[in-house]
Amino acid sequence: MSSNRFAQQFRHRWVGRYFSQATHTAGLTLIECLVAIVVIAASMAATTPMMVTAVATRIQNQKAEQALQLAQAEVDKVRLAVERGDTGSIDKIAEISGGTVAAAGAPTADTHAWPTGNQNTALQVDIDDDGTPDYAVQVIKTRTTGGANPLAFELGVRVYDYASFDRNKTSLETRPAQLSFTSGEGQRATKPLAVLYTTIVQPDRENSLCDYRRYLGSTPPASMNCD
Repeated sequence: MSSNRFAQQFRHRWVGRYFSQATHTAGLTLIECLVAIVVIAASMAATTPMMVTAVATRIQNQKAEQALQLAQAEVDKVRLAVERGDTGSIDKIAEISGGTVAAAGAPTADTHAWPTGNQNTALQVDIDDDGTPDYAVQVIKTRTTGGANPLAFELGVRVYDYASFDRNKTSLETRPAQLSFTSGEGQRATKPLAVLYTTIVQPDRENSLCDYRRYLGSTPPASMNCD
């Protein structure tokens, strides 16, 4: 009996000690949990600004690419109208009062209807058909030469991000935005995402050269027999 009792006491003592140690060493302590929380928070604080900058910069670049495509499409449309002799479409483009299109002021109003009516009004463009304008496009030109058949004029196209345009109509600029890393709107808040200036010339009609010389501000010589 005494030996059995001794064996039971020995077993209870060592088994109890083992489970007591296991209980103390199992799982995470409160301090370890707090350290883990601090490390995770620090990691998020360090990476969040970089993620925001990356996303904002990508959106800006995508908008700039779309804006350039819109501007080029407007130029191509006008060139095609000139080649076809579509004077009606050309006459609808807002004509500046004087000077060059590059010196013309930024738009201060917008409309969804074409033609816009004047050089200070931009056209709303909804590229994804969701009912909300995505861009504001200003299309302007100088006075045409050539009478009923426009042969030469200067064309300008500026494309603004509409959300920024709508908030800053009275403080818009004409120089194109510089694309760089940004965590917000960047320069597109007041500057156009795309700007194109070009000269439109119809070279294959009678008196084209004469009218082009007049467009450049020179008088054709008598030897050219200009009308």
